[in-house]
Amino acid sequence: MRVVGYCRLSRDEDKENYSSIEEQKVILQDYAITRGWRISEDDFYIDDNFSGYTLDRPEFSKMIKKVHTGEIDVVLAKDLSRIGRNNGKVLVLIDEFKNMQKNLILVSEMGGSYDVLNDRDDTIGITTWYNERYVKDCSKKTRDHMYSKQKTGRLIMGNHYGYIKDKDDPTKLYIDEDIKPVIQLIFKLYIDGYGMKKITDILNEKYSYPTPSVYYQKKHLERGRIYKHPVQKLWSDYMIKNILGNDIYCGTLRTHKKKTLSIRGKAIKLPESEHFIFENHHEAIISPETFKLANEIRKRKVAMSSKSRKGKTKLFLWRILQMCRMW
Repeated sequence: MRVVGYCRLSRDEDKENYSSIEEQKVILQDYAITRGWRISEDDFYIDDNFSGYTLDRPEFSKMIKKVHTGEIDVVLAKDLSRIGRNNGKVLVLIDEFKNMQKNLILVSEMGGSYDVLNDRDDTIGITTWYNERYVKDCSKKTRDHMYSKQKTGRLIMGNHYGYIKDKDDPTKLYIDEDIKPVIQLIFKLYIDGYGMKKITDILNEKYSYPTPSVYYQKKHLERGRIYKHPVQKLWSDYMIKNILGNDIYCGTLRTHKKKTLSIRGKAIKLPESEHFIFENHHEAIISPETFKLANEIRKRKVAMSSKSRKGKTKLFLWRILQMCRMW
C-alpha cells in the first residue's frame, strides 16, 4: 500500500492560522508513524504559493492522476482546506475517492482526524462551505484594498514600457531614458503619416529597441522573477496601437481600468467613465498636444476604414441582387 502526503500553502493565507510546508510535513509524518506507515521525501506532493480555490495545481494534479491509476492508495493532508477551498469541487473529489475505494485522511480536521472511507461525513459540507467562504472573504478584502489605492492614485500594477518604478515608492514613475526615444519615434512617424504596419517594419529593420514583452521579461529577470507571458521579439501593429493609445506617455496615470467579478475570474475592461485619472502624475515622454493629435488621426483613420468597409459591403450585396434578377 502506497501512502503519500499532500501539502499546500498560499501566500495570502491568514498568517496566524496557517502551517508552513515544513510544519505540515511533520504533522503528516507523525500521523503516519502512528498507523505504521512511512512517507518518504519523494512521496510528498507540495504546491507552494498556490490558491486553494482551484484544483488545477501542478503537484496536486500529478498526485490525483496517480490515485486514479491505482499507484496511490492513501493521501494524507493536514486538513480539508489544504486540499481545496472550492466547496463543490472538493465534495466531488471526496465522492471520487469513495467510489475508487482510495482513502483521503485529513489529519487535523474537525477536532481530530477525518477518514473519507471510514468516518461519517454529516458535517463535511459545512467545512467545505466555510473554507470557500474564507477564500472569498480574502478575495473581497484584497479587491477593496486595491480599489482604495486605485482611487487615490497610489497603486501602479505591473511594469510600464518606458517607465521605471521608484524602488522606495512604487507609486512613482521615472522615465527610462533607453526606451524614451522609441516612444517619441513612434508618435512622430505616425503623425508624419506612416501607418502602423510601416512603423513596425521600420522598427524591425532599422532599430534594435526591445519590444514591450522583451522589456517586461528583462525587468522580471532583474528582480529574480519568472515572466509567464509570451515574449514577442518583433514589433507588431498591436504594440504600436497600444502605445499610441496609452496616455501614460503624456504624464497621466489611469487606474481602475479592469476588474474581476469572481475569484480567479477573467478581468473585464471597464468603461472610461469608471477610470480614475490623475493628470500630471509623472514626467511626460510626449506632450499632451502630441498625444491628442496622434489619437485624432487614429480616430479619423478608423472612421474612414469603417466607411470603406460598409461601402464595399453594400456594393457586394448590390451585385448579388443584380445577379439574382438576371437569373
